[in-house]
Amino acid sequence: MNSTELRDQFRADVVDQMEPFLWSDPEIYDYLDDAQKMFCRLTGGLGDASTLLTVLNYTPASDWVPLSALILKLRNAYNVTDGLPIEVINFEGMAQLRIRFDGRTGRVKYLITGMEPGKARLYPAPDAVGTIQLLVDRLPLKTIDDEDQKLEVADQHKTGLGLWMKSRAYSKQDAETFDRNKAEGFEQKFRVYCADAKKEKDRAKHKTRVVQYGGL
Repeated sequence: MNSTELRDQFRADVVDQMEPFLWSDPEIYDYLDDAQKMFCRLTGGLGDASTLLTVLNYTPASDWVPLSALILKLRNAYNVTDGLPIEVINFEGMAQLRIRFDGRTGRVKYLITGMEPGKARLYPAPDAVGTIQLLVDRLPLKTIDDEDQKLEVADQHKTGLGLWMKSRAYSKQDAETFDRNKAEGFEQKFRVYCADAKKEKDRAKHKTRVVQYGGL
């Protein structure tokens, strides 16, 4: 699924295939980019454990590491050097674990979020260089702004993305395009679609349990 295919599908759906167009190509690509991002926000994001934003390098010079603004959720972390897990916690959870930033150094055990935007803090402070591998849910890596660009959201969701594109399109402040009822109707359908997609995604994340019965 690419941006050109969805642009053409959008024009067919709204019957805007003859020049002068009601919606320009740049406007449609903007709607598409927004639709992909909104889909990710409402469904929990795209799973990622292999791109550069999932790799955090640290040194003894600082106990802070940068986090990409594209990350919606940190699901898991481990130390690449020794393979041991690093627990991801929110700042509010420090008190329960009796963690204080008291200058302690050693092997990193915790990755603490929620203190500053775009950053996480390590505890204990590292006493050597190292690398943390993350498993995250994130927004798309690239902005959709031209033809023939590949989307990261799966092809099966192109109909759902089209709903948000049409909601944006009918919100355009122009006498020939603005239609509040259509805009709100397509937005409601899109949110319902995303809720169902999220349920499907959550079911796929949970392994089916096998119940073993003992003999009588």
